[in-house]
Amino acid sequence: MNINSFKKRIKKDIKKLLYHNFNWYKGKFLGIHLQGGLCNKLHCLFSACDIAINEKSRIIEPYFGWEKPILFSEIYDLDYFNSKMSEFNNGKNLIISRDKLNTKSAKLNSIENVVDLWKYSERELFKQRNTFSININSTKLRVLNALKLRPEYQSIVDSYTNDKSFTAIQIRTESDWVRHAGTNKVNGNEKILVSLDEILKMVADFEIVGDLFFTSGQNHSKISENIKKLDIQPHHFYQPNYEYEINAAINFEICCRSHYFIGLSRSSYSNLISLKRAGLLNNDNSFIYNYRDKILKRQDMGIQYVAELSVNNKTVIK
Repeated sequence: MNINSFKKRIKKDIKKLLYHNFNWYKGKFLGIHLQGGLCNKLHCLFSACDIAINEKSRIIEPYFGWEKPILFSEIYDLDYFNSKMSEFNNGKNLIISRDKLNTKSAKLNSIENVVDLWKYSERELFKQRNTFSININSTKLRVLNALKLRPEYQSIVDSYTNDKSFTAIQIRTESDWVRHAGTNKVNGNEKILVSLDEILKMVADFEIVGDLFFTSGQNHSKISENIKKLDIQPHHFYQPNYEYEINAAINFEICCRSHYFIGLSRSSYSNLISLKRAGLLNNDNSFIYNYRDKILKRQDMGIQYVAELSVNNKTVIK
């Protein structure tokens, strides 16, 4: 480690110490960095909101985006979010838009977060996985409930879902997932990567309700052609002109509103969809296809990532 890296590490460790011992964030505008894909970023956002509410601070509007940076408000309705979350934040807006941070006072009161938001989220998930329960007042559920797409994107969701019964599936065969599966192994009857042929073989044996909506980041034409061979009508949404995570957020909400949702336990995307369905939309009909070569019903509300646990460990809200 060179001297500059060493100095940066020491500085960061000192900041962490200050935060944990002296309420360093209290009354501040908190700058946060979200990592990973859409749902990994949402897990980081859950953590940031929990910290901000506990420390009586507020969050500077964060960036999302996979291919290029876009603001939270370019995907979600920021006013709606703040309206819902203000109930738990002493009536104050929880996220401050960046165009309101130009005053000298705001700049003086801005501070960068030093807490690892992903690890913070994992610690919360660890408790939930081990107690098989989620607190009804958890920040995670509150934030999920406050996330509403911008009106132009919500209208797309409505066009796919209003007055329709359909089944939705996440087909996780994109190139980044293939690379991920190549460097991560699981034991027993679980798989991380399930081929399209294997998925559709299981779908053929599953009782599909209505048409089949699929979400995937790549190869939409190929997937559609193969689903049609099963005499099932496929649908999907992907607008190339939209940033990747805008597409992901629209697909997320469509999947949440399906009669049945089929995904895999190793995907944070599938897991958050399953959680929102069970925890907020009163629909616990979510399934996985990455265990025992079958489509099996989840019992975990999307909390467990180990496939065997997701279909065997009943999770409740209390």
